[in-house]
Amino acid sequence: MRFLRSRKRGALILAVVLLLVSVIPAMAVIEAEEAFLNTWNRTDYPVQTGDADRTWMWGPEPATEVIAESYREHPAEMRPVQYWDKSRMEVNDPNADPNDLWYVTNGLLAKELMTGRMQFGDHHHEQFDPADVHIAGDPDAGAPTYATFGDLMDVRSVPPGSTIPAVPITQTVNDEGVIGDEEALATYEVLVAHYAPETDHVVASVFWDFMNASGPVAPDGPFGAIVDEPLFDNPFYAVGLPITEAYWVYVDVDEVPQWVLVQAFERRVLTYTPGNDPGWQVEAGNVGQHYYMWRYGEEPQGMSD
Repeated sequence: MRFLRSRKRGALILAVVLLLVSVIPAMAVIEAEEAFLNTWNRTDYPVQTGDADRTWMWGPEPATEVIAESYREHPAEMRPVQYWDKSRMEVNDPNADPNDLWYVTNGLLAKELMTGRMQFGDHHHEQFDPADVHIAGDPDAGAPTYATFGDLMDVRSVPPGSTIPAVPITQTVNDEGVIGDEEALATYEVLVAHYAPETDHVVASVFWDFMNASGPVAPDGPFGAIVDEPLFDNPFYAVGLPITEAYWVYVDVDEVPQWVLVQAFERRVLTYTPGNDPGWQVEAGNVGQHYYMWRYGEEPQGMSD
């Protein structure tokens, strides 16, 4: 019955989206497409060309066309969005400066999946069941789910404060949400690195390093040079604030059982797989795919020809 309710909910929301797409002027859709492509270009165009050996932040191509979703604060009460494997891009205020970093935002998808609180405005939410979808590993890996991680949002690993000891992260969590400790994981030398007072959580060193990393980026996409610069103008731009601690989970990855470090942020889920090639040890999870399926009850259809 939960699946049927989810399907009905998804069909209803999808019908509303299709009915009201025309509410957003065609020019606004074109402007959103351009802004979304420019955002993608910076980090992911160099991955596509082979100039960068690192995780996709969005994905190789859009998972949907630009569509309209209800949002109360948008002038049309419908905002243009586009789903990607790893996120959803949004334009909340079409009258804002398109050159501003926050003109295109990333949806708070991980937070919504974990809490079940679907957002329809700055202060308007509707409550659904949290997503019973594996947060890391193979789809049938027996890993914790977004719902499992939702129950960990109030768990803290260090006392509140800005002075954080650089201690190894050895906390584990299983598919039932039971927290444990595996001292042998200290050999991976992943440490507590940054305290975020806004959410009272700490960021693991491998993720903090990635969020502040520099590397090949393409600010002007295929029309400009690929240069070495910070991947993100603000370390929290792409992922948001941490909303759980980092936990090791033992899951199958490509059918190989192994330890993977997982941390949930507002907008993304980051994973660290020590067995991967160095450039791909830190990856962004497929939150965009998972969220679209949770919201609409079907997989995203990709771009039309």
